[in-house]
Amino acid sequence: MFYGKNLQIVRMLHGLSRKELGDKLNVSEQSIWQFEKDMIEPSFENILQLREILQVKTAFFFEPFSISKTFSETNVAYRKADSSSRKKTNSEVVYLNVVSEVIHYLEGYLNAPKNTLIALRTIIGKELIGELTNEKIEAAAAITRDFLVIQQNNANLLLALEKSGIHVLEKNVGGKADAYSAWSTEDIPIIVLGIKKSAVRRNFDLAHELGHLLLHSHIDFLGLEKNERQQIEREADYFASCLLLPEQLLRTEFKAIKKISNPDSYIPLKAKYNVSVQALEMRAYKLGFLTPKQHSYFYRQISIKGYRLEEPLDKEIALKRPGKIRSIFNLILTNQITDLRSIEDHFKMERRLIEEMFSIEPEFFSPYEKQDNFTDFNNVLRANFGSL
Repeated sequence: MFYGKNLQIVRMLHGLSRKELGDKLNVSEQSIWQFEKDMIEPSFENILQLREILQVKTAFFFEPFSISKTFSETNVAYRKADSSSRKKTNSEVVYLNVVSEVIHYLEGYLNAPKNTLIALRTIIGKELIGELTNEKIEAAAAITRDFLVIQQNNANLLLALEKSGIHVLEKNVGGKADAYSAWSTEDIPIIVLGIKKSAVRRNFDLAHELGHLLLHSHIDFLGLEKNERQQIEREADYFASCLLLPEQLLRTEFKAIKKISNPDSYIPLKAKYNVSVQALEMRAYKLGFLTPKQHSYFYRQISIKGYRLEEPLDKEIALKRPGKIRSIFNLILTNQITDLRSIEDHFKMERRLIEEMFSIEPEFFSPYEKQDNFTDFNNVLRANFGSL
């Protein structure tokens, strides 16, 4: 029996519309809809094509594939609010639910570290009772920085977030979105980063999404009006700015700048704090070091110098990639707790789909390709994962 729902899940996992998949398969959009609704069954030739296009095993379409709906549209902090982004959010929700199933399966072999972000969220929540002001956001950012032990130069930000219990992933999120985040119904936090070239922009994205996770965990994102969405984006931006650039550190730095409206004046601070020139200037402006006229001049210079697309040091500062999922795979496969084929067979997915979901390069799995047996479930691995 062909399961049309499985086709819908994996189609959306790839971010494809019915029309896009129909074009690849050389059938109509209506045919894809009929397949998914179990109104008609695709031909054997179509199934073989679908298997290849969607990177799954043939059995994927003929056995129930259920995913627990731990993520929903209402709790995804996705940045664009138009109708196309809402369609996109549907696909991202499927992606979140599928990857969380895979992560849950893999962590079943491990003693996963405690999710400390829940405790931090509780602490922050007590600070934010009543109207959410800039002063409260600044205080929340300071608490967060201390709680997560963020280094002065922000170099350990990604690692600190992964150690706190956040699953940080990266993929092509499409459109103009840079990243998004969500809490699951089981209180599992996830941040999904876009594929970026700039380490400093990635740092700001991480801090911004952390702001959503801590400040806006109670919000129904799907029900927000445009002005409400813009407001929570401003709040997350301000949280990120305060987290990365604490006032007590930066006031002294900004006072020492002689040409405060010159973008190039911020380059040494960019190298020191791993934050973009534009984010540094915005923080200086919010702290009163620039007048509105100087602020406008700064951005004219940004355009003239071509810094909107690429700033100085963007290529020199190394881009850090999420490492937690890679570490889980490495621990499990190196210690032969299970093997690649077993993981593929469990989810009835080809390895290239797993690689795509977690942005893992094929070479990563090369050392494990010849494994054909694995040890008992109870392994020393259970004691080792907590050190990540």
